[in-house]
Amino acid sequence: MVRFKKKFLFFNIYENWFQCNPTILDLILPNAYLHVKDRKEKIVPGFSDVTYTVENDLTLDQEAIYAGFQKSLRQQIRQSEEAGITCQFHDDIEGFVKFFNEFAASKNLPPTSKRRILEMDGFLQLSYAMLDGEILVAHSSLVDEKNKIARAFHSASRRLDESFDKNLIGKANKVLHYHDMMFFKQKGFTVYDFGGYTENTDDKALQGINNFKLLFGGQKVACTNYYTVSYHLMRKIGQMTGALGKG
Repeated sequence: MVRFKKKFLFFNIYENWFQCNPTILDLILPNAYLHVKDRKEKIVPGFSDVTYTVENDLTLDQEAIYAGFQKSLRQQIRQSEEAGITCQFHDDIEGFVKFFNEFAASKNLPPTSKRRILEMDGFLQLSYAMLDGEILVAHSSLVDEKNKIARAFHSASRRLDESFDKNLIGKANKVLHYHDMMFFKQKGFTVYDFGGYTENTDDKALQGINNFKLLFGGQKVACTNYYTVSYHLMRKIGQMTGALGKG
């Protein structure tokens, strides 16, 4: 299970991913249990909501995973590799934060910070798609060594930078997801989770994101988020003030 704490004002709040086995003390403290599958009973007292994601089975061999991609996706991955795009995995936190925040500012998204990344120390893997020494795309993945799950968490790119070819950036993003999958497969992970699927949406942008994730041949999966009463109250305050973003 992934478990880490975040600072909120003068308090610690706790995020737990992929499992929900709270103690009595956990039910009092501000705890969230996120992306829990196959759990029938509900935290009491507390709150919950159902969400969806797209998961790829990494127990398949590499050829089978690749064959499950849509044909157009396989072509774009080949084209990006032929163009010289390479993928790297390392933990340059300051470089990642700078790159992500430049992208976030252009999209009016909440920024992240070195402190937020360090709060997830041991549970976050950073990856990059590079061309001629330039970062084109950066990802972070939330990793659960025990349950062998890797979940896409942050994603940033140069696609809004007019000095870069937008089509090439799109291809770089796709090839990086493919290399993320293979990186975690080689480490023995069994699930690559794309990090969310918006069910029954009429929003064209969200539909496009859903369709992008399905290009890789994964399956839509339902999961549940559970929140203790104290976490729920702090979450409401954070949403109103903007203090509890992903970053």
